[in-house]
Amino acid sequence: MKDRRIFEAVLLERERQDRNMIMIEFNIHPDMVVMNYVYDDHDDGGDVHRKRHDRDPEILDRNTFEAVKEKLIEHNVPYRERRDAFI
Repeated sequence: MKDRRIFEAVLLERERQDRNMIMIEFNIHPDMVVMNYVYDDHDDGGDVHRKRHDRDPEILDRNTFEAVKEKLIEHNVPYRERRDAFI
């Protein structure tokens, strides 16, 4: 169920006219996966005093991650996986 809710939120975010979501980024950690929305940095010249708030990241378990990733592939939504090692 959580995977369906997250995927529906991704589709809604792609349809927005006020910002351009270009992909989803998964930061894969040993015990969880953090999903971030990645936006085009193009500034439309709006109010310079109002910072745009991007969508908050989603914290996923491995099963939810795999289910969301499968739906992204089915609907041709671009994504990338990161497995950064921090020292």
